[in-house]
Amino acid sequence: GSLTIDAACASSLYAIKLACDALADGRVDAMLAGGVSRPECLYTQIGFSQLQALSRSGVCRPFDARADGLIVGEGAGVFLLKRLDDAERDGDEIHGVIRGIGLSNDQAGSLLAADSAGQLRALRAAYEQAGWSPCDVDLIECHGTGTPLGDAVELQSLATLRRQAGSPDMPPCVIGSVKSNIGHTLTAAGAAGLMKVLLAMRHRQLPPTAGFEQPASTAPLESASLRILQQPQPWPQRDERTPRRAAISAFGFGGINAHLLVEESPARVATDRVVSAASLTTASATRNPRADEPVAIVGMDARFGRLDSLAEFREAVFRGRSAIEPRPADRWFGDERSIAPLADALPKNGALLDSVRITPGAFRVPPAELPDILPQQLLMLVSAAAAMDDAGLPRRGDRPRHSVLIGMALDLNTTNYHLRWVLERWARAWARRRGLRLNDGEFDRWLAELRDACGPPLTSPRVLGALGNIVASRIAREFGFGGPSYALSADAASGLHALEIARRALTHHEIDCALVGAVDL
Repeated sequence: GSLTIDAACASSLYAIKLACDALADGRVDAMLAGGVSRPECLYTQIGFSQLQALSRSGVCRPFDARADGLIVGEGAGVFLLKRLDDAERDGDEIHGVIRGIGLSNDQAGSLLAADSAGQLRALRAAYEQAGWSPCDVDLIECHGTGTPLGDAVELQSLATLRRQAGSPDMPPCVIGSVKSNIGHTLTAAGAAGLMKVLLAMRHRQLPPTAGFEQPASTAPLESASLRILQQPQPWPQRDERTPRRAAISAFGFGGINAHLLVEESPARVATDRVVSAASLTTASATRNPRADEPVAIVGMDARFGRLDSLAEFREAVFRGRSAIEPRPADRWFGDERSIAPLADALPKNGALLDSVRITPGAFRVPPAELPDILPQQLLMLVSAAAAMDDAGLPRRGDRPRHSVLIGMALDLNTTNYHLRWVLERWARAWARRRGLRLNDGEFDRWLAELRDACGPPLTSPRVLGALGNIVASRIAREFGFGGPSYALSADAASGLHALEIARRALTHHEIDCALVGAVDL
């Protein structure tokens, strides 16, 4: 089937990982996977400005001493994936072969700040899966957004990895970032990076990083044998039996990390080491993964309508009581007057929540930020904590192999702030059409009500509070989970898809525990 995932700026590589899993399991014969980004422009421009991440100079300069922030890009990249054996049998042109994909979630730091330890877990997982050394790659397409702090953390992660794996005379490796060419395409960033690497392999050239002149003073390039090019250079083969190899990194808000390893087509290099892409699993999966291995449910929680706990849900089910009630009259976010003419055409009953209650200090969420967080995030956080309690697990812990997968509807309006800007002009037209005669004071009050009904102004906390993937990242950070944690959407099947992905990861020993949930408001 088809589904959409939200793993922030690592979404494309996460989608490719799920596609590789489906191919490796024999569930499909071909998969389309990639990423697309065409966000609401005011949300990205104002949001990144609020986070002080937008470039003041208007130029994206990853790893350069003059770097001052990112530039937003838009676009899409998609790949048709097949098992290597099938592609060779069908005579397909093979652009590259995926050898490993490492995924992780940061356990430390804030939801906005990159953490080197989390990145390193994704990097190491990829190389272990592929059976490569980090020094085997000639080109690393970095996440490299042009934000000085984020780029510095990424370079430190790469330097640590290479120093620990290599010798003083380790071969040099070229690094770069396609964001210097097209800006940060957010959820499509990983697809853009992989596309660049595949083109580099096709043309056997190492591409430059646009606008790069001088590295930042703290960049550990020389000590880790890393190079940044200003002009394209030939990409020589190390020897006649070794294919050209490269890596792509993608990191996202919430501490989501991905690292993909790819090598050129076997047809383009003389080598007898050809492994089918169907063998693409994690290194720990050598513990005899079984598709039919039982998976135990050890904790659970439920919040449906006014049934505010698993106990209340159980009571309603076994006593045959309904939680469906008349719709509250004040359910329109302060815009009841505008909704009134439509009330008769709207559903009158439902199993609806009136509020999401959080005990002060129960979670590491500043109280001032609570109004700016999607209620889905808060509801899942409360429910996740109750499920942890039900399983007898402590709230705090070091859990690098625990994951969070949340099914949640894809609601594009959560990041749509454009209406607040144009509402004054539209409101005057609406008033005339409805025959409303309002003086200036009455119109201003009505306009304020309409704006509040759309949502509050965009602030720094609300940038994160409106992002879909944060529903999983917030849980992971709260409970110390370091495994892949993200949200996915497949309409009414979202929760079941999340459960199936978790089941596969468990039976292949990629993770040790998964918190799986679904939410709809």
